[in-house]
Amino acid sequence: MQKQNLCRYVLSSLLGACLLTGGTLAAEAADPGLHVDQVGYLTGHEKVAMVTAKGEKTFSLVDARTGKVVYEGKLSAPAKDAMSEENLQRADFTAFKKPGTYRLQVGSRSSYDFVIGDNVYAVPAAQAWRSYTLARCNQPIDDKITGLKIKGGHPQDAHAEVYFSDDLNKKGDKLDMTGGWYDAGDYGKYTTTGAQAAAELLLAYEAHPDHFTRGQLQFPQGVTSDSKLPDVLTEVRYELDWLQKMQRADGSTFHKVAGAQWPGFDKTPDTDTQPRFIYGSCSSATAMYGAALAIGARVYKVSDPDYASALLSRAETVWQYLQNTPKPVYRQDKGQESGSGPYNKATDAEERVWMAAEMFRTTGDKAYEAYLLGAGRDVVTRAPSFFTWDNMLAVGQFSYLKAAGADRGLQAQVRKAFLGYADQIVSRVREDGLQCALLPNEYTWASTKNALTKGDILLMANQIAPKQAYVEGALSQIHYLFGRNSLDKSFMTGAGDNPPMHPHNRIHASTGVYVPGLIVGGPNHVSGGDPDQTKYLASGHIPVAKSYLDVQTSWSTNEYAIDYIAAGVYALSWFSRPSLTP
Repeated sequence: MQKQNLCRYVLSSLLGACLLTGGTLAAEAADPGLHVDQVGYLTGHEKVAMVTAKGEKTFSLVDARTGKVVYEGKLSAPAKDAMSEENLQRADFTAFKKPGTYRLQVGSRSSYDFVIGDNVYAVPAAQAWRSYTLARCNQPIDDKITGLKIKGGHPQDAHAEVYFSDDLNKKGDKLDMTGGWYDAGDYGKYTTTGAQAAAELLLAYEAHPDHFTRGQLQFPQGVTSDSKLPDVLTEVRYELDWLQKMQRADGSTFHKVAGAQWPGFDKTPDTDTQPRFIYGSCSSATAMYGAALAIGARVYKVSDPDYASALLSRAETVWQYLQNTPKPVYRQDKGQESGSGPYNKATDAEERVWMAAEMFRTTGDKAYEAYLLGAGRDVVTRAPSFFTWDNMLAVGQFSYLKAAGADRGLQAQVRKAFLGYADQIVSRVREDGLQCALLPNEYTWASTKNALTKGDILLMANQIAPKQAYVEGALSQIHYLFGRNSLDKSFMTGAGDNPPMHPHNRIHASTGVYVPGLIVGGPNHVSGGDPDQTKYLASGHIPVAKSYLDVQTSWSTNEYAIDYIAAGVYALSWFSRPSLTP
């Protein structure tokens, strides 16, 4: 207990220090051609930086405190990187393992500071988890670490109005929809991303339960920690409790809760007083919700068996609805998208497979596997992609591969598809100049999340067939997140010396408080954007990997979302341990 309390004290101090100290002298002098992970590198893993070629052949590591050279090495031969359009050399200092804070020196050029240590990602992991707490709807927040104070946003959610009429509800019905997390830079709450984020966070816990403790998140005053649970499960339960309110009598779910108009950036959660409506229904979102419940039933079984049983009961109702409704459903009423995002998907095959796999893994009931052997077989054996709110196949495949007592033939087919994709990711990481897993057409809206989910898939693959290449490939996506990219930009607020300073986030804009732990979308070169991004891309030739703007109004490159953060949380939590001093 004494060790845990010390860790809590140190972590709290560091969380505050990360916000208050700002840039360092090294940050101000950093050369934009030295691409490093500005948070740091793990002692026992690969440690590589990328350098824009200017004729140098050697590099050195310099102790950031003393200025002394502690390591020297040779740069690799230059090679053209297609995505950044830079000629890059590799500075590999994997052999250097002494913990400390360092800079990369190449000739007269110096990089941002970075740390080498055994637990360098503990603080950003905690910041990412805490960002959910600070995005709670209907929760008064008085956070001493960030200074964020919110009176308790959108009390009108207690009597949100159903926007449409059908067999289950009449337009104007008022329902209690309090709770849950704000989805992104707006104040909407969505079943789709809520279920996905909750599921990913639960899977992060399930992968390494020993990485989580009570007191770890330093909850703000007024936020109650469940005495039976580590903080992270208390936090996920806040979202699961709201999601259950979205479930309808027949097992389906409403799609979202939001206002009819986008609130201005001057509106804090408590001053956005417009009526709140309950919109639509979507079978893919319903299946995602059911999958999250099934994971929750596994995770909470030890610490809160009654809650776990209630989650499973609701999941069974969801599955019955899906069985009774074989065709996909996406209800959209006029005016539904005027103040919130659509998250529109007209199919649901991947999400049905995901839910079936989670239910089979949780219960062992062959009825769920029968769906995978029958109607879902062509889908579950398909080559996956990175997972996202409109395609969760890869997670469904992982869960089926983790299930006990599965059909050997089907499991072998799924294993081939899933691990084959993981091997493709590793190949892409190796061929990319900055070791980013993204293909050219994957630098879309939420590209940072796309890269991180590929890293998560590698960590999942490592649980099926352990390979060091999977682990190092996943770490490469963390390095990309924290600044080892062609922009030298950390895509997480509060992390590194060059993080996003103007995220598309109404809480940040309206309160003036900088919230750490938010992962923003990143470069968007090939999908629909916003006026700022569109103008930027039209201004001249912009390399694919540089299609990013750190401006508040660029929602297609600089907005965060709860599913983006969840993708980062899975990897960061994998490599973080609360029992070690960061």
